[in-house]
Amino acid sequence: MSVPEGLVSVGPQSGAVSEVARLPLLTEEQSHQLVELVWRFFCSLRLTLANLLGLFLAMIAGTFVNPANDSLTNIEKAFAGRTTVLGAYRWFELYDLFHSWWFTLMLTSLALNLIACSFERLPRIYYLVRYPERRLDHVAGLRFKVPASASLLQPEAVAAHLRTHGYLAQVTGSDVFAEKGRYARFGVWVVHVSLLLILGGGIIGRLTAFEGVAEVPQAGGTADSFIEKRPDGSVFKHKLGFLVRCDDFRLKEFEPGRPKAFESDLTVLEEQPDGTPGRELKRDTISVNHPLKWAGLTFYQASYRQLDEGMKAKVKLLDKAGKTERELLVGAGEKVEAAEGLSYQLIDHQEDFASMGEAVQVLRTEDGKDSSFWVFAKSPDFDRDNREDRFAFQFERLSPFYATGLQIARDPSTPVVYTGCFLLFAGIAIAFYTSHKRIWAKAQDGRLALGGAAHRNAEAFSQEFDDLCAALGLPLQKRKPVPVPQAAP
Repeated sequence: MSVPEGLVSVGPQSGAVSEVARLPLLTEEQSHQLVELVWRFFCSLRLTLANLLGLFLAMIAGTFVNPANDSLTNIEKAFAGRTTVLGAYRWFELYDLFHSWWFTLMLTSLALNLIACSFERLPRIYYLVRYPERRLDHVAGLRFKVPASASLLQPEAVAAHLRTHGYLAQVTGSDVFAEKGRYARFGVWVVHVSLLLILGGGIIGRLTAFEGVAEVPQAGGTADSFIEKRPDGSVFKHKLGFLVRCDDFRLKEFEPGRPKAFESDLTVLEEQPDGTPGRELKRDTISVNHPLKWAGLTFYQASYRQLDEGMKAKVKLLDKAGKTERELLVGAGEKVEAAEGLSYQLIDHQEDFASMGEAVQVLRTEDGKDSSFWVFAKSPDFDRDNREDRFAFQFERLSPFYATGLQIARDPSTPVVYTGCFLLFAGIAIAFYTSHKRIWAKAQDGRLALGGAAHRNAEAFSQEFDDLCAALGLPLQKRKPVPVPQAAP
């Protein structure tokens, strides 16, 4: 079966032919019109206002829709049977509004709107600064202008005088052009770039940021991953790519049962192919508001948990031959392997042994032979100095056995947003508190004409222009004062 021109045949093996008409191609003029229509849409002030209004309403909604930041699982339990409400929460991701798809879409729309406006308006500023008009008779509409008056000053003398007032002056024949504060024009550029950084940071954070938790036992416990619990209730396990070891955990209390502060000694280690610890990469002590940072991740001290009801002794095992020491947290009856065929165990504890204070009794076992000795908290070097052995013990204190709770987060957008905020303040300061000032002069045939303009704060420039006229011997011109709005009686 032949197919007419402009139609497509599908499914020849089944014998059924479905024909789809081709879409008509746009002419070149229609293509230009479509591009212009899209461009005008993204450049429009209405789109900017709509985006800002949408973001403002979303922020208000975020305060009331899910104020407790409950997960979707808890919301489903609370609204069980109310399918319309649950459907809205799921579809619009109201359980995590500021990371929802539609909030991200509004940020993207505002970013595109800002980019389009920047491309349309900012190049004019560049050309105005890069290629300024240098002839007075080609500039129209100057508010500050003195007509040609008798003067003996030559162009170079006028330029030299303007330079003493901080202007960059250029002489072209009989024309003089001087300006200062050109950078003030680019304040709006800095503001645009800062807003794009803030919006881009928000989008990056939406797509790549996450946080999770890990629990690491003290006294050498390690973690190679952490659990991310997402707002929709799902759980995801992240591999760290390295090991985090908790060497020690310290809990400070006002009194028993009333925590005051807590901190952890963490060590970051390489992870070998078989999962065993490798070389040390970083070591730090973390506490609340003092995290550890490594490989783009931030480790916060978030919580702690006592792992068992028993107490453990914090001791140091000193190797006199190798001149090394190991910090250990040892429970009653727990073996400490010191060397081949040699081990130690803690078998007893006394709060005050023979008036020498708190002490623990250590059982030494070597090749089946047992012996015991006491180690005292108040005399840390007693065992090392009074017992002949390769290994010596130091006893610090009895302590509960804890696991430190780490909150692990990654948000690559944070430095981007902070940079954007800094540039925003800098751009606003440049745009509103500085001014681009220009002076035109024409000295010809014994006559001198002067004109000036400032793109901002014209009233302050008015006094400066009058001072220049007086210094150059030109008559001052009376100008109508700018009316100031009066408050209603």
